[in-house]
Amino acid sequence: MGKKSCCEGGIRLIFPCSGGSDVGELTDRAARKLTREGWGKMYCLAGIGAHQKGFLESTKAADEIIAIDGCPAACSFKTLEHAGFKSKKYNLKNMGFAKGHSPVSGDAITKICAAIPKKKATAE
Repeated sequence: MGKKSCCEGGIRLIFPCSGGSDVGELTDRAARKLTREGWGKMYCLAGIGAHQKGFLESTKAADEIIAIDGCPAACSFKTLEHAGFKSKKYNLKNMGFAKGHSPVSGDAITKICAAIPKKKATAE
């Protein structure tokens, strides 16, 4: 994996749902922003769902696993759980966003990133 990605020195992987709706796009964009800011590293949820060995091994080596879901279906969290991973979960619904009613904007992405604590998270 290379560079450590959070201030405590460990590796934090971020898995957005990146679904086909407005809230899915918001999770994706927020994860990219958090990655650019150095808070963690966005990682491939599809690789986990496909049980690809390299993705699974890298995720096992992570110190923290973060799931960001756009709606109550919680696909990111459930995909990680199905693969045997415990993650800290964040859902845009709990941040006031609703599927089909949440335009993608810089302000929305900033609000999502601000709602995710920047300290060390614990797995659920």
